[in-house]
Amino acid sequence: MKKIRQLLIDLGIFAGVLLVVFIVWQLLTPRPMKVRSHQESVQKTKVVQPKKVKKTLHLVAVGDSLTHGVGDEQNKEGYVSRIAAKIKTETDHPVATENYGVTGDTSVQIEKRVRTQPTLQANLKKADIITLTVGGNDLMAVLQNNFLDLDQKQITAGQKAYQTHLMTLFRQIRQQNPTAPIFVMGVYNPFYVYFPEITGMSKAVTAWNKTVKEVANDFESAYYINSDRLLTHGDGHYVKQTKSLAKMDSSKLQKTLAENEHLNPYISDDDHFHPNQKGYQLITNAFWQQMNAHQKDWTK
Repeated sequence: MKKIRQLLIDLGIFAGVLLVVFIVWQLLTPRPMKVRSHQESVQKTKVVQPKKVKKTLHLVAVGDSLTHGVGDEQNKEGYVSRIAAKIKTETDHPVATENYGVTGDTSVQIEKRVRTQPTLQANLKKADIITLTVGGNDLMAVLQNNFLDLDQKQITAGQKAYQTHLMTLFRQIRQQNPTAPIFVMGVYNPFYVYFPEITGMSKAVTAWNKTVKEVANDFESAYYINSDRLLTHGDGHYVKQTKSLAKMDSSKLQKTLAENEHLNPYISDDDHFHPNQKGYQLITNAFWQQMNAHQKDWTK
């Protein structure tokens, strides 16, 4: 009996030792890893990047009727809304615009608004891009009493006065915003296709644009837009006058305009002066060409 009991005790001890060893083995042995598919691995490790929202660009347009958009049959503020849409399409930047175009304003009147209007000043301060149309009304003030017989002395005197006013305007804009690029458009001759023999106006347009380029060159990040090359010559056909312009009365002049209103497809048939929507599209393209060449100035 004693042997049997001792045997049972020994078996119990042995079983207990085995149980302890098994438990320790279970605790210390690493668990087998679950094998994941490649797709699961990619899904687990893939990090979703938030979409980067591009900065909203602020474009402030200052100027005369061309900034206002007179002549635009689609009522899209002339070039202003068109250039904003172009910038967004090309760069994916949202664009907010402020239009300070006033029909009939000369450089002196535009400068006064920049100098005295708090809202305009506040928007200029936050502008990333500034556009400017100026000079057409200054030119017409010189021409209005001397349209047919404008001489070089009158052109030179008018040009010097315009240069002084334009410099003052640029200084006022730069006082509000020292860094945003300024894209300034020159003037054109809307009457050239009807009255090409009036050479005085062509000379005046050339002088005015020379002034704009010189003033722009005096300021950092200021760029000239050539509208004369785009809008003056229309489709290249001109009226051949059979009667001297000096002998034409106002009714004859109006009749000449009406009979040949389609000679320039970029000028409004309503006033034969402002661009139509095709003309504003040409202006928009010219603005974009310069803006695109100087993106570093307005996307930084």
